[in-house]
Amino acid sequence: MILNEQGGILHDLNERRPRPAATRPQGYTRSRTIVVRHGSTWPALAFVFLCGVLAAIVLMGHRVVRGLDARDEESSAAMARVERKLQQLESGIAFDSQRRQLLLGMRNEILKTSPRVTLAEAYEYARLALEACEKYPALDPLLLLAVGVVESGYDPLARSPADARGLYQIWPSTGRLLARALGWNYDEATLYDPVKNTEAAALYLDILFATYADPQMVLAEYNGGPVNAGFFRAGARALAEETKNYVPRVLALHARLKDEFAKGIDVHVELQQRDGQRQARTLGAAAAAGR
Repeated sequence: MILNEQGGILHDLNERRPRPAATRPQGYTRSRTIVVRHGSTWPALAFVFLCGVLAAIVLMGHRVVRGLDARDEESSAAMARVERKLQQLESGIAFDSQRRQLLLGMRNEILKTSPRVTLAEAYEYARLALEACEKYPALDPLLLLAVGVVESGYDPLARSPADARGLYQIWPSTGRLLARALGWNYDEATLYDPVKNTEAAALYLDILFATYADPQMVLAEYNGGPVNAGFFRAGARALAEETKNYVPRVLALHARLKDEFAKGIDVHVELQQRDGQRQARTLGAAAAAGR
């Protein structure tokens, strides 16, 4: 009976065979629907707006910083220009003050050298010497002053036995060459002109300093010519006695002047050095003289 039951069950299972799945035609596609839910756009817009505001703030900040840097640079440049101008002004004032002290000291030395030189003439000779040395920077104005003191005692009409003429005792042959170099027309009055004599002497000394490194050789040739300069260098007995005494005398005076000017000079003129005619004049006397 069990077998029969099992056989019946099997028979029922055979009758319940699975049915074949229904076939679908080729090309059939099952459609799917995707549902997109739209949320609110305000957060995105607000984010974009904030980003734009931040970018604008950053750009404005950069511009402000660049503007401040430019102002700082302009201010620094302006301050630097002002400082340079102040330094130039101070240096100019100091230079003018030193130049005036030198000029007045040279004037006083000329007054002490020659009692016949008036105050105005001494000032003019000192000014000419200083301006000539500024034109020829290789020449020390105190050395030119020492040369003038020893050569002529600052007598513009001085004339030596060897025919050297003027403040700085220039020979006519040398004067013609110097006048040609300076573009002047030379005549007998040229070397007696303090202006031309001073500049010619400064040029001559400047040329000699370009030739010799030794001031002794410069002075030896200035006083005695190239032959005496050669004798001086060689220590020959043929050296002129005048040149032998001239060189150390000028150098000693130059050293004394440098020492006095370095320590500071008294720019006031002593009474015995003043021009008596200038000091005796009064406003009334000048008016009467004018009438």
